[in-house]
Amino acid sequence: MIFEKFPPRTKKVVLVIGVVLPLFFTQAYLQKPLNSYPVSQSESFLYLPSGEYLEPLALGYNQVLGDLLWIQAVAYFGSHYMGDKDYRWLYHILTLIIDLDPRFDFPYFFGGIVLSIEADQKDRANAILARGMEAYPEKWEYPFYIGFNHYYHEGNSAAAIPFIEKAAALPKAPAFVKSLVGTLYLKTGKKETALGFFRKMYKNTSDVLMREKIATKIELILSEGKK
Repeated sequence: MIFEKFPPRTKKVVLVIGVVLPLFFTQAYLQKPLNSYPVSQSESFLYLPSGEYLEPLALGYNQVLGDLLWIQAVAYFGSHYMGDKDYRWLYHILTLIIDLDPRFDFPYFFGGIVLSIEADQKDRANAILARGMEAYPEKWEYPFYIGFNHYYHEGNSAAAIPFIEKAAALPKAPAFVKSLVGTLYLKTGKKETALGFFRKMYKNTSDVLMREKIATKIELILSEGKK
């Protein structure tokens, strides 16, 4: 193809002129009549197809189109955060971005936190985070946030345990995540499991301050067992 023969700088110029600018002006053209309607009415016109159908239209520039949609997602959230707090389209926009560019990690964090805390869409938040776990299995944050949603928002310690365990087992997980596993064991009545976990954690921890905290937890568990 002729395009492949262009130097990198020329390719960027062609990309901006041939793909990005047309998308920008098309969006501006479509947005103009929608701005004459209230937000709730204008969104009845909004329809974004799944990534399966949109990807061929990206002409191989999935990341560029994903970035444009990411800007729209942030603007969409901001406008509703300052207004009616109706985020019904946010999940769909974020999943579309992820379909186009699964290695773009901001939508995972944004969706996992905002959909659960601000939009009260915990199941959808967890679905976004689960996709983050698939794309980045080495990141402890995604399973941790799923576990946090179960524990904090649903009050379901048992459902949280497998995800916090998974997060704690990853190499870069901070100490508080590992400690939380033992705390959840206690909350679900698994005192012996919690005791064994904290003892193992104490043995494998070199940080003096952390060892003191773990020792205090162990003593507390043992003292409660004598009552």
